[in-house]
Amino acid sequence: MSYPPEHSKSPFDRRRFISNGIKITLLAGILSPLEQACNTKSKGPAKKDSKDRSSTSNNSKRKKWNAETLVINTKTNVVHLPTAAFYNYYDEIKNTKTVMIVDWENQLRGEVRLNKDKSGNILEILSLQKLRSGIDDNSLNSAINTLAIAFSKDCENSNGTNYNTTNYRLHELMLQLIALNNYMPYKWKTFNDMVRKPQKIGKRQSWMADENSFNERVKYIHDREADYKSRLIKRASKYALT
Repeated sequence: MSYPPEHSKSPFDRRRFISNGIKITLLAGILSPLEQACNTKSKGPAKKDSKDRSSTSNNSKRKKWNAETLVINTKTNVVHLPTAAFYNYYDEIKNTKTVMIVDWENQLRGEVRLNKDKSGNILEILSLQKLRSGIDDNSLNSAINTLAIAFSKDCENSNGTNYNTTNYRLHELMLQLIALNNYMPYKWKTFNDMVRKPQKIGKRQSWMADENSFNERVKYIHDREADYKSRLIKRASKYALT
């Protein structure tokens, strides 16, 4: 049996073979760089990323620093109270001078000023210290006068803003101090003289929106006088200041 000459075979298989070869070559050209890129990404940068994370972790590690007293930054004349009872971490102050708690008012004179960003916390604690030896009308008056500083111009920033006006903890503390003072007349007027209210009063603070609501709240505290005094003493004892 004789076979047809080579040139007489159908050209279809040859064209398909050539076409498939071209396609395979092109596909290999595309996949090869992708494979290299994947290998590079999975090996090389992983070590660098690990190193970067380690470096970031070391750089962001903060040194724990606190002090259980008032201190003055002698470079800025700013007073701080970095107590651990209030702050987990406080940025360390290298140049400090201690201010004795028992005589802090006389030592804050002239250019010495409170840290205004934290003045609410500072004055809350200092007002509570007035009650540590016992709660009576004299200690309550002293605590009221100290807390009132938080709402004064002394705690305004350079833009004239006093953020303590929106610190409801301070308003509530002032309310309790005034309510527990049995010989203080005109409690509503005293409260308004001692604090600055926020422009918008929250629902839970509606007691200071008008005199009737305020007096109802005062009566509630007065009816539970022993309980509120015990709470204040316990709150004051949290801060073992020197």
